Amino acid sequence: MRIIKLRVTILGLILFVGTLGLTWQAAAQTPKPNVFDDGNRWLITGYFDASPVHQQAATQGICYLPYAASGTKIAGVWYSDTYPGWRGRYSQEGDLVLMHGNWAKFGGSDGMFIDLFAGTSPRDIGGGQWTEWFNTGSYGTTVAFGNARLTRAGKCQLPRNAHALQQGDLERLAVELSDKVKPRMRKDGKPAESPADPEQVPLPEEKEYLRP
Repeated sequence: MRIIKLRVTILGLILFVGTLGLTWQAAAQTPKPNVFDDGNRWLITGYFDASPVHQQAATQGICYLPYAASGTKIAGVWYSDTYPGWRGRYSQEGDLVLMHGNWAKFGGSDGMFIDLFAGTSPRDIGGGQWTEWFNTGSYGTTVAFGNARLTRAGKCQLPRNAHALQQGDLERLAVELSDKVKPRMRKDGKPAESPADPEQVPLPEEKEYLRP
């Protein structure tokens, strides 16, 4: 009887350790799809909540830089390749992508909450919310509360060693690249006031990637 009990105990311990191993392995997996692999350039388009028809605001390009993985989450930095000086941080766990950023040298800020849909790479899409405000006044000055659409749109050109860079180096790279972006213009010929400014001249790629 003791031998049988010992064998059962050993078998139970093996199964327990094996279960822990499978659980750890699952936790260590990065989300798929994610915003970097299979194409790190996306287009984000805003739609104003204040409009009865959800008037389209602007569309901007977003470049996600290589991420650091921790358990089931990945995190890193991003910058816009269509609006100068607009950059921030992102985090993705499962299908949920969280983003925040600043523009105009911290003159304004943004926050995004996006769920990625089950798409076929490289044309994954997502939807959620995009909030933008100027960093003025006691509560900030709201530019817009709106819906948002995120559409994968190819790859951003990055240095060959980008994957080997530490997060601090990637943050400096995001600053360098975003500061090189030319001003985004409005239809009246003036620079756009914010990333969500609805009067901006449309991007050429909007016709290809934002078809209904």
